[in-house]
Amino acid sequence: MAPILAPTLALAQTAPAAASVSGEPMWRYTVRPGDTLIGLGQRYLRDPTQWPQIQRDNRVGNPRQIPPGTVLLFPADLLRQQPSKAQLVQAFGAVRWRAQATEAWQDAQPGQSLAAGAQVQVPDSGSAVIELANGTRLALQPGSALTLDTLSLYADGLMADTRLRLQQGQIDIQDNPRRLPNQNLRILTPSAQAVVRGTQFRVGAGADATREETLGGAVELQAAGAQVRVDAGMGSLARKGQPPLPPVRLLPPPDVSALPSLFEQLPLRFTLPAQAGAVSWFGQVLAASDSAQVLVQKTSTGNALSVADLPNGRYVLRLRAVDANGLQGLDASHTFTVFARPFFPMLTAPAAGATVRVARPRLAWSELLDVARSHLQLAAQDDFARPLYDVEQQGVHWTPPADLAAGVWHWRVASIDAQGRQGPWSPPQTFRYVPGPGPADLDKATMRFDRDHLLLDLPAAPSGQHYALTLSDHASLQPALAQMQTPGGALTLPRPSSGKRYLGARLVDDSDGTQGPPVVQVIDVPPRYPDLWLLLIPLLPAL
Repeated sequence: MAPILAPTLALAQTAPAAASVSGEPMWRYTVRPGDTLIGLGQRYLRDPTQWPQIQRDNRVGNPRQIPPGTVLLFPADLLRQQPSKAQLVQAFGAVRWRAQATEAWQDAQPGQSLAAGAQVQVPDSGSAVIELANGTRLALQPGSALTLDTLSLYADGLMADTRLRLQQGQIDIQDNPRRLPNQNLRILTPSAQAVVRGTQFRVGAGADATREETLGGAVELQAAGAQVRVDAGMGSLARKGQPPLPPVRLLPPPDVSALPSLFEQLPLRFTLPAQAGAVSWFGQVLAASDSAQVLVQKTSTGNALSVADLPNGRYVLRLRAVDANGLQGLDASHTFTVFARPFFPMLTAPAAGATVRVARPRLAWSELLDVARSHLQLAAQDDFARPLYDVEQQGVHWTPPADLAAGVWHWRVASIDAQGRQGPWSPPQTFRYVPGPGPADLDKATMRFDRDHLLLDLPAAPSGQHYALTLSDHASLQPALAQMQTPGGALTLPRPSSGKRYLGARLVDDSDGTQGPPVVQVIDVPPRYPDLWLLLIPLLPAL
């Protein structure tokens, strides 16, 4: 294999596995009683006659008598090889794959096998999990592209050599969970190479840099002739052509204790806590039922993380603070529920905080698509523990069937879809019912006529109210002969012509002009000159 010029990422171990001059992995074999180099060559070497090279490289004096417990190193290129396979165990979103770079892309299906040369692409709105033969799990994050360069088994499966190429994106790795010996995993990126044997870490690949964050074990990061050890809880950055940055401690998990656990409105907004060293935030929304399913991946440089839309359900927010080098910190997880559909309507009338003067106000709300019915509650208490009315109906307005008592009232509305599923309640609104003026009491009013006027003397109107008077020839009070407003007391109206006339009186609220019901009184207006016909009697014979 040609020498790798890119930076190298290697697991730090107490006894590092040896490597051949060519860079091939080495199989470590512990000698058992009765083993000979000739027998081992016949059992494991591609060419059994090459056992003398093993003797020479390991400085074995007698190939037929090797002390049990001796560790022998076998170069992988001398071992019998057989192909291995990986499996795509989970695929979320429009994940694509192809068996070789020359073939057409296909839709990926969970459970399918992946041989050497296979490529997997994960969209920005998807994720995938690949499992290797030894149980290693590769969690491909949104926007990642991975090629399985080599999947090889050696020595009857006693050693594995796996090489993966991460062209872009991010991969979270749990390597060799069963701690099998002789398991070699390399991950190549445009600017680095990771050689790992049993650890947990994250690799982020860009065109010019590789980001590495160690979560368990330790990693050796090599680049431009320099090497640093990155222990658990630390991270480093290898920029192309430059030495790796000195490891820095990963930022601690953010404090998510104050984040909301229930969202009844969209979009979702998570207000992020202040954290020393954080210049941005990395967040993923996962399905609560399967943490491998990344539904949303977002970054934010502000103090909030917003998600436009999610169906009703339970989710987990995985949140990391990001430092000035772009290293992602340790995970914080926050479980939350979305219960926003069907959407609640906007309450339109009465307006929030309004004062109504009618005992049966008309309550109205906005119309929404895909809503079959509305559920309304009207209560005197803001907790709606004992609503006065609890009704379901079609339409977008409702009027109480009986007069409300004076005071403050609370109301809210929820939507119900065609399947009978009710969504969240709207934020409650309040209104105050203040009864309007009552009927005017004209029993104590006095009335008389002089030659040109109708003289009224009304009792004083109730405090904060006044009279509105209309004099008309018709019981409907239209058209009006005269109109006036007065707080009560003596007043003068033009004298109407004789006959039956109508006087309407309403009490009116001084503060907002609310009128009470009309009281109409019939007036018999006497002739202006009642004795005039006596003067005309002597003239009747002449007429």
